[in-house]
Amino acid sequence: MATRRALKHIHISPTQIPYATGAAVQHVLVKNYLDSKRFPDIVPRPVPTLLTMEFLPVYTFGRRQQHDEESMRKYEILKRKVPEATSVVTMRGGQTTFHGPGQLVAYPIIDLKEFNLSSKCYVRMLEDTTIELLKGFGLRAKTTENTGVWLSDIEKIASIGVHLRRYITSHGVAINASTNLSYFDQIVACGLPESRATSIEQAAWDEWERQMAGVKNPIQELGNRLADVLQEKLDHQLEHGKP
Repeated sequence: MATRRALKHIHISPTQIPYATGAAVQHVLVKNYLDSKRFPDIVPRPVPTLLTMEFLPVYTFGRRQQHDEESMRKYEILKRKVPEATSVVTMRGGQTTFHGPGQLVAYPIIDLKEFNLSSKCYVRMLEDTTIELLKGFGLRAKTTENTGVWLSDIEKIASIGVHLRRYITSHGVAINASTNLSYFDQIVACGLPESRATSIEQAAWDEWERQMAGVKNPIQELGNRLADVLQEKLDHQLEHGKP
């Protein structure tokens, strides 16, 4: 059996942060991994890490959209229509989505080779981890033919978009907890016009309120729970060689 690799969980800030701050921390951790591959005798192997955070309002675009004229037109429109939200082109896969207050954003920074994971299996692991987390609120989430986690065929509660470089992961999952869902009205989230966003609070109000009563930072608490579930999934992968 492979040696267990403890997952380090870092919640970047107890307050909401600009997207650029989260991206900068992620960049440093990814660079450390890449440097350890390039200079293994000099740079020690980093610890697998889960970054969690809560962003100030921001619309993010997938990496391929920067070469799409229509997407860039929408990018400029969003900047005018929702001035309190920034708009950013990222390196993740997928299309336009929203991040903001009341949403848990989680970026696992791991080496897929270390866990014998393909990119497809890794995405499935993120979906399964999110589904397991939502069970704790009495929600029966699922996957569909479209990436992400859903409460029904049209109600999306979590978005997934990842980036890989030399098997090192970045970006990850965004879970709507108590998000102001009206921000999603300004976009066709993830390119699916028939879908709509939902949240834990909207779908399981009583349970969300009960579990988070007295919790100083609900998003950080949700991140702690996600880290525990992801650690279990990674342990299982090392032990059995499959998600």
